[in-house]
Amino acid sequence: MEEIDKDTEGVWSFLLFSGYLKLVKREFLNKRLYCNLRIPNLEVEYLYEKIILSWFSDNINNDKFQIMLRSLVNGDIKTFDKIFKEFVLKSVSYFDAGGNEPEKVYHAFVLGMLIALNNEYEVKSNKESGYGRYDVMIIPKDTTKKGIIIEFKKVDEYDNEDLEMAVSEALKQIEEKNYKQELLDRGIKDILQIGMAFEGRKVMCRAG
Repeated sequence: MEEIDKDTEGVWSFLLFSGYLKLVKREFLNKRLYCNLRIPNLEVEYLYEKIILSWFSDNINNDKFQIMLRSLVNGDIKTFDKIFKEFVLKSVSYFDAGGNEPEKVYHAFVLGMLIALNNEYEVKSNKESGYGRYDVMIIPKDTTKKGIIIEFKKVDEYDNEDLEMAVSEALKQIEEKNYKQELLDRGIKDILQIGMAFEGRKVMCRAG
């Protein structure tokens, strides 16, 4: 278990080989193996929801959690950013967010949070769209609602970056890589692009 605590890839391998995730597709890109994983059945999906959502509710009251999610899908990023920052401070340790691959920590953290939207939205991660792979896409089942693209960026200290600069880079990547193409192909015209930058437990979210 010590290895699992230190290695996020070990967690996915553990869940896969124990039957809590199912391998759907795998491919090699740039000498790296990418795998598409799926929750195998409804019973396990319920278990994921119960465990993850109870963990979130332990760190922030349910009313505020729901306000945060509603703010996100309604495009009120100022409110979302304010509550999300509070959530991060209560839930993510500096050790987790300051490790070798902090992007994975925030990526998993946000995906866990978005499970609560699965009745109205499809949440996808690391899929191809346009000219690259987006980090997170929130696809409404009702095509009149907002589709959302989220890109994560950590502050590059060696380039003297700050949170503002990193957020701008995230939004620039969304635009240049044309990540919105999948949403457009599904007939979704109201598209919100969000850059999420972080430096340890400091976070900034901004809409493009």
